Amino acid sequence: MTKIQHAEIVSPTERAYMRLPPLPSPKDEAGGRRREAKRERRYYNGNSQGPDLEDDNALVYGFAHELDDDGDEADELIEHLLTRGAMGVIYGDSNSGKTFLGIDIACAVARRVLWMGRSVESGMVVYLATESPASVRRRAYQQHHGCRVPNFVIVQSPIDLFNGADDTEKIVELVRKLERRLGVKCELIVGDTLSRLCAGANENSGEDMSIVVRHTDRIRHEAGVHFLLIHHTGKDAARGMRGWSGMRAATDTEIEVTVDDQTGTHAAEITKQRDIPGKGERIGFRLQIVEMGIGKWGKPITSCVVVDAEAPAKQAHARRPSEIAGAIVEFLTVRGAGIKKRELADHFEGRYPASSVYREIRKLAADRKLTEVVGVVALVKP
Repeated sequence: MTKIQHAEIVSPTERAYMRLPPLPSPKDEAGGRRREAKRERRYYNGNSQGPDLEDDNALVYGFAHELDDDGDEADELIEHLLTRGAMGVIYGDSNSGKTFLGIDIACAVARRVLWMGRSVESGMVVYLATESPASVRRRAYQQHHGCRVPNFVIVQSPIDLFNGADDTEKIVELVRKLERRLGVKCELIVGDTLSRLCAGANENSGEDMSIVVRHTDRIRHEAGVHFLLIHHTGKDAARGMRGWSGMRAATDTEIEVTVDDQTGTHAAEITKQRDIPGKGERIGFRLQIVEMGIGKWGKPITSCVVVDAEAPAKQAHARRPSEIAGAIVEFLTVRGAGIKKRELADHFEGRYPASSVYREIRKLAADRKLTEVVGVVALVKP
């Protein structure tokens, strides 16, 4: 190593940089460049006078001359779907199956099994179940597949990524603690749903949602995980996910979930992909009902699991149904049978005017989503 002359005229920091070995010559062979870079890193890491490279608060950086000459292939978590350490969003309307899809993806990562025919890297999964912490949905997957999913951690406590950084730090610490305990690297965090993770924030405000993005990014970088958010469609489905447009800009992978009203088949379309191929691909699936047991009132407890299916043809986006229409469809779905129009209006008394309920019934019937026979309305079966 070249001896420094007149060291007394420079600062300790400058002295540390001056003592670095010379950069490799452009004429060196690739192997020589890599060996020289490794020697440089070993020296610099062991130099007590240089900057503290082990400082957790230090910026992450690299040297241009250390980059591989063979190109920069993205490190994929799921083949042509998700990349490691990135941010993804699965969004869709209510009852589109987005949560079931997120669970299916998460279980594939935890089990290291193919997902829809795609290769998967294995790792621990932390599921932030803020939407329905006691849901049977995750148990339905295990019952249907006849397995116990390993390395799948369900956080049932409320999580706040908007008001302060306390929960952000708790998540990072939890990941590190679980990795030490299980001896398995965490690869995926699922946040279900975004709206519950940022309660109190205005989803249309860049000022508010940029805070949520910043906390999400901190978790990704400090824990080294892919953060997959479950989110809702806006009032106008053609405009994509609900809320601030900058959310999409911050997203690496965006997946829209829709359902074909005629066939009941669902589609997960990759609408954005930053670093890997796949944009525009449509992945088909259907929801298969799983009976979990008998409930308190003697009726079956059911849930659903994702089953591979051919993707339905893409349909033009229609304006989202009204709140009343959505409530009617949800009520009839749960009921599982038809009901007289008058009784249906009485059910929503105090919540919606009867005239509005009747109007939405007529619209749903015109759209062939409801049938009406002798004053009794029922959902059209797919």
